[in-house]
Amino acid sequence: MNRLLIILFLLSILSCNSEKSIEKIEYEFYPAFLSPVTYSIDLNKKELHQNSKLFKTDGFIQGSKNLINKEYKIENEDLTIFLDEINAIGLDSSVVHQRDVLDGIGFRFNLIDKRNDTISLTSVSPIRNAESTIDYKVLDAFFRLTSKTISNYKGLYITERIQDYFSYGLQIKLTNTEPLEYRVWGRISGCESDNLELIKFLDSLPDDEPVIFDLRNGSFAPCLSSLLNEYNKSKKLFYYGNYYLSDADLDLETLNDQLKEAEKDINSSMVGSLRASIRGTEKFREEIENEIIERQNTFKTKEEIIKTIANNGYK
Repeated sequence: MNRLLIILFLLSILSCNSEKSIEKIEYEFYPAFLSPVTYSIDLNKKELHQNSKLFKTDGFIQGSKNLINKEYKIENEDLTIFLDEINAIGLDSSVVHQRDVLDGIGFRFNLIDKRNDTISLTSVSPIRNAESTIDYKVLDAFFRLTSKTISNYKGLYITERIQDYFSYGLQIKLTNTEPLEYRVWGRISGCESDNLELIKFLDSLPDDEPVIFDLRNGSFAPCLSSLLNEYNKSKKLFYYGNYYLSDADLDLETLNDQLKEAEKDINSSMVGSLRASIRGTEKFREEIENEIIERQNTFKTKEEIIKTIANNGYK
């Protein structure tokens, strides 16, 4: 009898532990000027779901260009590394880190078990310092996972826009080695005196091989033009895409989605203004394309740069 009681007791402990095992991890982001975005990680299905929250009023979508609903398969190795990083944090109770900021970003990190019980970390625009160590351990693991998992360009674009709200230093990352290519994923602001990290990076680039910059989701401040032109004299720097062009493309996509929604309601007063906005955005996009054509070493696409490199005999 005692043995049976012991077995039942052990089974009950195992059952409780099983119920507390994490089945889903969520990241909710609430950025100023962008629609809220939720990333749900299903540990059983090994999938990442990226979803913007939609708001509709009178048949009109209230939201910005980061409207998305996509799922991505997570590789086993990437998921294992991510979970090891999350488990090492040891978050065992809900935490709130509050700050008063303007035009910042709030985020909520949720660990959800099979009973739908949740342990969470809630934070507002954390600065990378000792007080926000947990915040950035949570965020670092997330952005490492998404950079390897999100294959959809719009999904990547939106995630980089989210990351740009946090403290991640120089917004340039290596994306290819042959040819050497870097992606600018945010707005690099300020002038030469404000960008010692950028100058150090530019100094480190090779002089004897072409270097490509992907500007589809990033930009250099106009104040940095003279600095870049100076480096262009000693290095083979090429640029393609344009942050504002990508912005216009997503504006058009959102406006067309909004127009389709508004046209479903015969009483909607938004149809005329949306059509006017689309025409204005199309004109703005055309002006940007003309500006890109006129700028030295700047091209619309990477393919055009590859062709130019080949024609110039660069290795």
